[in-house]
Amino acid sequence: METMNGRMRPSTATSQEIRALENILNTKGVTVAYEHPTPRDPDVGWGCADHATPEIFDPDDDDMLAEALSVCGGCAARLLCLDLGLRRAEWGVWGGVLLEDGKPIEKVKRRGRPRKVAA
Repeated sequence: METMNGRMRPSTATSQEIRALENILNTKGVTVAYEHPTPRDPDVGWGCADHATPEIFDPDDDDMLAEALSVCGGCAARLLCLDLGLRRAEWGVWGGVLLEDGKPIEKVKRRGRPRKVAA
């Protein structure tokens, strides 16, 4: 700890601490978010911004997917949202499309093992 202006402050970061921070800031999630930031324009009306249950945008079943798609259906920022989801390789519902690693998929994948098929 150092004293600056009469207050105790943490000492200057070591080179090892700086490398650790650089590794965190170079992760895919952080770098993609910096390359494709979410617009903060007040004129953009995000339909999902104040939704009571944001979990619906990461659906577990067809009912949750249908609810998310209904929210996205009337959204003015739908195309912008889809573009962000594709560029960031996101998961969940983005712009009315269900994405998995940035690629559109048709239906919700079920958790757990697939059912056995009779031979």
